[in-house]
Amino acid sequence: MKQSTRLLLLIVPVVIAAMFLVSPTHLGAFLNLPGLIVVIGGTLVATFLSRPTAEVMAILRSLPALLREEPVSTTKHDIDQLLRFAARYRVASIRNAEREIGRISSPFVRAGLQQVVDGAPEQELEKTLRWRLASVLRREQGRVQIINTMAIFAPAFGMLGTLFGLVNMLSGLGESGLQEIGGSMAFAMITTVYGIIAANLLFKPLAIKMERRTNQQLLQMKTLMEGIQMIYHKRHPAQIHDVLESMQHGTGTTATSSQPKNLTLVGA
Repeated sequence: MKQSTRLLLLIVPVVIAAMFLVSPTHLGAFLNLPGLIVVIGGTLVATFLSRPTAEVMAILRSLPALLREEPVSTTKHDIDQLLRFAARYRVASIRNAEREIGRISSPFVRAGLQQVVDGAPEQELEKTLRWRLASVLRREQGRVQIINTMAIFAPAFGMLGTLFGLVNMLSGLGESGLQEIGGSMAFAMITTVYGIIAANLLFKPLAIKMERRTNQQLLQMKTLMEGIQMIYHKRHPAQIHDVLESMQHGTGTTATSSQPKNLTLVGA
């Protein structure tokens, strides 16, 4: 498990315990099941109404994984496979190169190298790779938008719960005792708290985390794309290795042209 996740799991119980210690005689005041249903239930219903059901369900199923450890990067492994292919392809060993394609684990790299072996025009190769990059970007942006949508809806339903509580309190002023009025007021206040917590401690951090992962994935794919294009030009594997290593560390430029390439994704 990632260190930041372990730290979060330690801090949250401490904060909750400190909150309870402030008012030890009213621990139950912070726990209100109807208020929680209004905030979480309302957020989910509004999200399902505003986004495709299949996309929302996919996000909900992936939430536990997002809260756990970071995915292991396969970029180094993919680069090693690229270099093995480059060594065979550069010496015109097409049959060996085709066999090497079958051993490549990344679908993105495998599709690109297959086009190289098939002798596809360079523009067609680049168009196909950029289309795949754009597809990944659109998919991940859609996932982030769903989480951001939840972060917008949660405080709104917290305020809605507050209004429910106030209406209930005001409607019973003439005939209810202080205990019932106090319960309605507590419900009104705690739903706002739930909405703020859900938005700022759950949904917004998850959206930021997903954006960071998407940026890392796109950088890895652009690095591999550069390697595929260098193989197309039959560059030496040592040169390919140096360029891809520098790109991974953010210190290199592309080697397939004298000018930096426009990395704007097609259809993004």
